[in-house]
Amino acid sequence: MRQTPRSHNTSKAATGVMLLACTLHLTGCSIFGGTSQTLIVNSEPPGADVLVNGTLAGTTPLQHQVSRRGDLSVEIHKAGYTPQTRVTGRKLSSVGIVDVIGGALFLLPLLGLLAPGAWEQDPSAIGVTLEPQNPQPATTP
Repeated sequence: MRQTPRSHNTSKAATGVMLLACTLHLTGCSIFGGTSQTLIVNSEPPGADVLVNGTLAGTTPLQHQVSRRGDLSVEIHKAGYTPQTRVTGRKLSSVGIVDVIGGALFLLPLLGLLAPGAWEQDPSAIGVTLEPQNPQPATTP
């Protein structure tokens, strides 16, 4: 069957529309990812106050929703114990990795890396052992 110039142009247009639709569909999966995640903080002994970026988040053991944007400073305080501070950083989430791979094929998925869903806090769980401020000297019998 011989194609006419009109059917050939229609076929090209349909292919172009399909490619555009696929590209837009795959664009920036991270845009649809969440803007927050759960941060878990445990301490020994439990019952310590937890401040995230200077704001009281609760007491240990704690599960707290935090933003995926930016680094976090996590302070753990308990009366009679030396306070401890941990800092989280950001790393690519699994959805962000998909955007990078898609970006190798089509440039548009790289736009998803601008969205918070492309990132996650690292570490997402923090555990500390609080040391007494005035440790008792060991006694010998």
